[in-house]
Amino acid sequence: MSYLMENKAETTPPERRHTDAAQSEGKRQLHLLVVDDNQEVGETLALLLETFGHQVVVVRNWQMAAEQVKLRVPDAVYLDIEMPGISGIEIGRRLRNNPDTANAVLIAVTGHSLPMYMDDALTVGFRHFLVKPVRMEDLATTVESVLAG
Repeated sequence: MSYLMENKAETTPPERRHTDAAQSEGKRQLHLLVVDDNQEVGETLALLLETFGHQVVVVRNWQMAAEQVKLRVPDAVYLDIEMPGISGIEIGRRLRNNPDTANAVLIAVTGHSLPMYMDDALTVGFRHFLVKPVRMEDLATTVESVLAG
């Protein structure tokens, strides 16, 4: 990623996405937060999650995520593990330690399936660990897990 894109991503407002598909199927609509410093990856993940009928907000960094959860606590947070400044593992730790977001389901999304990342994610309390490129059936599993409680 270029330096210019990183700076642009930090100033880009969160994208709010709405859909009615979950409600038309009689399912509860989830409020999902995607945190990924790569704009294209975050938007693609959001588009895929929208196909399940849920509301998705995409942010690029910890500061934007912290502001977003003040507006609405998400049911689940999809966190890129490797981001500049603060890792997705640390963001997950902060969310888990915040009483308002302690019950949000944490889902790691990374390009690396290194055991140390998985161990760290499990220690923090991540429920799922997805490796990019994320498969649609794996996303469906995470959504169903969140709906099941």
